[in-house]
Amino acid sequence: MQEFVEVGIHPIGNSDNQKLKCPKCSENRKNKNDRPLSISLSKGLYNCHNCGWSGNVKFKAKKDFIKPIETILPLSEKVISYFESRGISKPTLDNWKISESIQFFPSANKKMTAINFNYYRDGELTNIKYRSAGKDFKMISGAELIFYGLDKIKDLKTIYIVEGEMDALSVHEAGIFSVCSVPNGASKGNQRLEYLDNCWKNFLGKDIILCTDTDEAGLSLRNELARRFGKHRCKYVDFGDYKDANDMLVSEGKQLLKECLLNPKNFPLEGIVNINDIWDDVLNFNDKGITNYGIGFGSSDEYLKIALSEWSLISGIPNSGKSDVVDQICCNLALKNDFRIGMFAPESFPYEGHIKRIANKLNEKNCDNNILNASKNFIEEHFYFVKIDLENLTLKSILDKFRDLVLQKGINICVIDPWNMLDHTDQKDHSYIGRMLSEITQFCQQTNTHLFLVAHPRKMEQNENGYKIPTPYDISGSADFFNKAYNCLTVFRELGQETQYQSDAVAIHVQKVKRKENGKQGKFYTAPDFINGGVYRSLDIIPDKRKKILNDEVPF
Repeated sequence: MQEFVEVGIHPIGNSDNQKLKCPKCSENRKNKNDRPLSISLSKGLYNCHNCGWSGNVKFKAKKDFIKPIETILPLSEKVISYFESRGISKPTLDNWKISESIQFFPSANKKMTAINFNYYRDGELTNIKYRSAGKDFKMISGAELIFYGLDKIKDLKTIYIVEGEMDALSVHEAGIFSVCSVPNGASKGNQRLEYLDNCWKNFLGKDIILCTDTDEAGLSLRNELARRFGKHRCKYVDFGDYKDANDMLVSEGKQLLKECLLNPKNFPLEGIVNINDIWDDVLNFNDKGITNYGIGFGSSDEYLKIALSEWSLISGIPNSGKSDVVDQICCNLALKNDFRIGMFAPESFPYEGHIKRIANKLNEKNCDNNILNASKNFIEEHFYFVKIDLENLTLKSILDKFRDLVLQKGINICVIDPWNMLDHTDQKDHSYIGRMLSEITQFCQQTNTHLFLVAHPRKMEQNENGYKIPTPYDISGSADFFNKAYNCLTVFRELGQETQYQSDAVAIHVQKVKRKENGKQGKFYTAPDFINGGVYRSLDIIPDKRKKILNDEVPF
């Protein structure tokens, strides 16, 4: 909501779609009570139907990072004494270049003495976190977010990652010097980890030991870091009854902290699961339950929400709109949940056309160059395309590229569109497809992503009423497509068999939902609004009042 306020729009309450006065034209109108401005809180869209002012508050231009200039005061005895009370010695402060300054803290609305935690990359000061005695914090506005202690881990094989600067100093105090900290702690919400996006090369070929708190926010951070790095590379430290590394240092001293750090636990991957290893996650699951996400088609939430660590099959006869519907789902997830998407979509080639269609859906209009330029940064940060060439035609090579994108960009959603464009020359028997689909399942579980797999049915028979509605059992090759998928959707034009192929309006049949928490079998209707960029809108059609939609004209 703050994003709307920044452009002069003041939403009322939390209702998603609102009609408001336009800050650009309402003051000059005769009818001061008219509300010509439409906004969507979830999508970030705004559009004035009077003056034409429109845009998306989620589309922001990239800014050049500010380079901080350090103002250093000698460490006072009071600050040194404070660190000593937390178990941190003067040599450690000197090693990490801890400094002091006078800063204005907006949260306290006054200037105060601040401890300066200085962030360096390749010896250059990149950012500073300031901390007051009253635990007020601030960082340099507009400076780049990076790991604290990034230069400390350059030449070391094993890296410890902690949740705060004080914990990094504590690990150093215990005699382990290969430590860095996330810059902004842990949160219960979406873990974006933009500081990993620009630092991931520093962690290549390294073993990772995660030392986060065991509260809900700390577990969320730990799991996202492990997802990004790959659990096979990670271990984690359990501080037992202590909150974090500094709490253990103060209570137990350096030696016990070091022993704890040198005995990390393994993440369970395959084979037998040690219940004790995942007990904190069990308790967290018991409190929160499953987390799932709507795909954004009106009444679709009643039938399907997707969960991470699963995959969905999308099928339908040719020209039924499968790829377009998948694109719309991805746009909805990017706008509402800030998800990032990796796509292998050779049938949507060339990239220029595919990106234009995505931009149209994000903006809900046919984009000119000005709108495309305004959308560029959002698309660049949320959509990543696996190059379509001979090296990326096997399932293994595509999944490997997706793994790279999980580490480098933190993607949450993967798309393979379609299955039949992959290189299947290794298929020697009927077990091939089952093995490949099992690899997809394993990939999703290991990376905590959701994958949409588009697959065409085999040749369908026609009769006087047109095509029948295909099921995943009609996909060429194996019944495993239906059996192994978590969710199965079929996109089908069925709004009046006599008008089939004269309309792009479709019914989406949800034919399988493995987990009842994610939905149920059924169908919902949608159609592209070509006047407004081909964005798919919900069609609430009662069976006995079906609308005939002819010649690509839609009822909007």
